[in-house]
Amino acid sequence: MKDHIKPIISGVLVLFACLGLGRFVFGMILPNMQVDLGMSISEAGLLGTSNFIGYLLGLVFAGIFYSKFGPKKLISRSLLTQSASMLLMSLSSNFYQISFFYFMCGFFGSLATIAIMSYITQNVPRNIRGKAAGLLYAGGGSAIVLSGYTVPFMDKIYSTQSWRYTWGLFAIFTLLIAFFIWFNLVEKPLHVNKTKNNEHPLAILKDRRFIRIGVLYFCFGITYVIYVTFFVVASMDRWQISSNLSSSFWVLLGFLSIFSGPIFGALSDKIGRYKTISVVFLVQCIANVIMSIELPISYLWVSASLFGISVWAIPSIMAVLTAETFGIEKTATIFSKITLVFAIGQILGPVGAGYITDFMHDFSYAFAFSSLVTFVAFGFSIKFLIKNKQII
Repeated sequence: MKDHIKPIISGVLVLFACLGLGRFVFGMILPNMQVDLGMSISEAGLLGTSNFIGYLLGLVFAGIFYSKFGPKKLISRSLLTQSASMLLMSLSSNFYQISFFYFMCGFFGSLATIAIMSYITQNVPRNIRGKAAGLLYAGGGSAIVLSGYTVPFMDKIYSTQSWRYTWGLFAIFTLLIAFFIWFNLVEKPLHVNKTKNNEHPLAILKDRRFIRIGVLYFCFGITYVIYVTFFVVASMDRWQISSNLSSSFWVLLGFLSIFSGPIFGALSDKIGRYKTISVVFLVQCIANVIMSIELPISYLWVSASLFGISVWAIPSIMAVLTAETFGIEKTATIFSKITLVFAIGQILGPVGAGYITDFMHDFSYAFAFSSLVTFVAFGFSIKFLIKNKQII
């Protein structure tokens, strides 16, 4: 592991910027954006969806750009452009302008994400691959923790305009990380089979292995984004808690999520990828059930803890599973396609949950839907293990 410390640190910083700051802190900043811009829940969902549409579109080009530019150029330039988009978003006052710049954040964030995950899975030995990939997602959790302290602090100083200064500050952080990657990420030559591949690009959609991984990642895409986007708003609405108290739950979630990738990644190295995936979905199902039924406020700590300790496990395991299933030389191309399926789930999640909540006037139904989907994913994983006699 010592020989791979530097690229892993680079990976943590990349996911801190492109996933953490560029996407997952959105749920914490959202309440003030809603107040200042007069957005409805549906519009808030659409704003989140604009980011995921950009993320999805970026996945279409991720494999191509990775082969053309290499990880160093692709990641540093993507983060540089993401930083500019975040800054322009903070300066905008029109909902559609903000949606466009948030779309751009998603587009370039997806390029950087695929590039760094592919780089790690291609350059780290198999026996520690799950743990290494999981460590990268500590960056996303760190960003959530940071936002849990930064957003309330900015609220006290700038009131409802604080969201602008927060996005501006995060844009500066992203810019600094872009320069760090440019000067520190070392590209290593990857020996791959140069034989020309005449297989149709869509042929992979008929592969049962791809379908199996894609379905599980799709389920995760729909459910995790509902939780991350609406946890703070739902907590404040349902339990009538202050933004300061809700930030405490958010910080706990973020802090525990720092360990989710490494813990479950290391577990998957020992007991297998699919067994670990089934455990993760069961844990997330329980977290969503708590948010969907009438319980005392103390259970919010349980829900946030369960979700936080498991949230980054699925993405890191999926990256490793892709490399081991389809071969290291195809990692960037296949992982981008599998993540494309995941991104479709991300698009459907927030806008669907937003409309459900507006119609039912209760966040419980959105979390109940997430509970159902995560339970189906758990059952699907168990069915695969039983079929392949891997359950014990």
